[in-house]
Amino acid sequence: MEASAGHPQPAAPNRPSGLRHAVQAKTHPPKGRGTMIFAVETITHNIFLHGLTLLCMFLVRGGYVVTMDDRLTVLRDGCVVVDEDRIVDVGEYEDLKKKYRGCEVLGDRWKVVVPGLANCHYHSREQLAQTLFPDGLGEVEWFSRYCLPYHQLLKPEDEKLAFTLALYSMSLNGVTTFADGGLLYPSTTLKALETIPLRCYVTTWCWDVSETIKKTTDQALTELKKLFQEFDGKMNGLVRVCAAPISIETCSEKLLEEVFHWAREKRLKTYIHTASFLEDFEKSIKIRGMTPVEYLAGKKLLNHDTNLLHAIHLTERDVELVAGSGAAAVCCPMSSLIKGKGLAVRGKYPEMLRKGVRVGLGADGAPSTHHTDMLRLSSLFAGLFRDSRMDAKAVSAVDALKSVTTTAASVVGLENLTGSLEKGRKADIVLLDMRRPAFTPTANILNSLVFSATGDTVDTVIVDGRVVVANRKVVGLDYEKTYEQAEKTVERLRTELNI
Repeated sequence: MEASAGHPQPAAPNRPSGLRHAVQAKTHPPKGRGTMIFAVETITHNIFLHGLTLLCMFLVRGGYVVTMDDRLTVLRDGCVVVDEDRIVDVGEYEDLKKKYRGCEVLGDRWKVVVPGLANCHYHSREQLAQTLFPDGLGEVEWFSRYCLPYHQLLKPEDEKLAFTLALYSMSLNGVTTFADGGLLYPSTTLKALETIPLRCYVTTWCWDVSETIKKTTDQALTELKKLFQEFDGKMNGLVRVCAAPISIETCSEKLLEEVFHWAREKRLKTYIHTASFLEDFEKSIKIRGMTPVEYLAGKKLLNHDTNLLHAIHLTERDVELVAGSGAAAVCCPMSSLIKGKGLAVRGKYPEMLRKGVRVGLGADGAPSTHHTDMLRLSSLFAGLFRDSRMDAKAVSAVDALKSVTTTAASVVGLENLTGSLEKGRKADIVLLDMRRPAFTPTANILNSLVFSATGDTVDTVIVDGRVVVANRKVVGLDYEKTYEQAEKTVERLRTELNI
């Protein structure tokens, strides 16, 4: 991690010094990111950048830099060097500030610098329903009586507002990448990323066996292909498309096979709700004589690009099939606890981890988990299985942290780009404030991150080299206005749903 000898020293940036400076944007479109010039406001060492790219190379300093590389390297008083959208160096702060003298510095010795976190499954459309539905409902009643009617009522502007609130919540919790559960109005909704530019894996609402939000097989497939043509790789690569046939119970055999095969052709990830609740599992046994996992395996739909969502009610044979196929699983622990789905009793995540199955964590949705704090979910994931198995080694702190960083990056398809702080990776970086009880004292920073820290410690969030959160404020969003819109919309939905 030391700076390489003989590396040429970058020239000091040629710009005004002092507390505040501004450079106006050129009126003609820039030819590349390196030539962009934007209004930048600098206050001491905290940069407020209005959703845009930093003007030059900059340093990110922390009392701890948790790289999450293969060696789990942790640097004391460390530094990450960012040039445009990439990490170009990692090492000790005193060394790198000399090597890159004159560059702006974000952070200080009171920060913990970690890779951006990933939320591997999230229904952003449900954000307006965070506490709208009654408490104490199981999955079947919750979904049929409240969730589906809610989705039917959402207008394009409602979906965009929900998506904006989801981006707001995730960014303040250090999430830089998420896989969305499915949009109905992507052309309208994805514009919210211009304000809060997180890395988003987007998909359509994909099913053809339902009388609610009814779609034909051809319609569902056409919508997904259109989404890919229009949005994959847009917004400087922040938007990528994935496939998400909702479940084997809500999709015809034809739609399932065509979506999976098309996604494989395009080298896209495919997400599917699998054995999410007991009734789902039992219905598959009754109708098909096999488990949902056995059904997918029999259709040869399990592979490295398949992500099984929830995957709670699995048999030992199911675990063997998942492990042998290379498929990944996404655990949503709080969602299961809220709805009593059986994760602690029936879940086989420790067994999957032991067999090398990649496991990422997801927040599922606002009315399911009630928050997007991936650090809290990592703690819950580890603690839940330790207790239910009466085995303190069932899920390690390292595995829990990987499930929202390195392993999560592999699950969504970014294993060579994000998930760790290493040279050449994308500059998705989170700074946590150490001046909180969670880090006082800290003898093992990895344990502190999993079992002590929460998203409330997030101070600064950088996505693709852009500051999205500064001093725990989302840059460029008028929160008060958004809050007022949300309150009015929720009241309308409450009335329409007769809750």
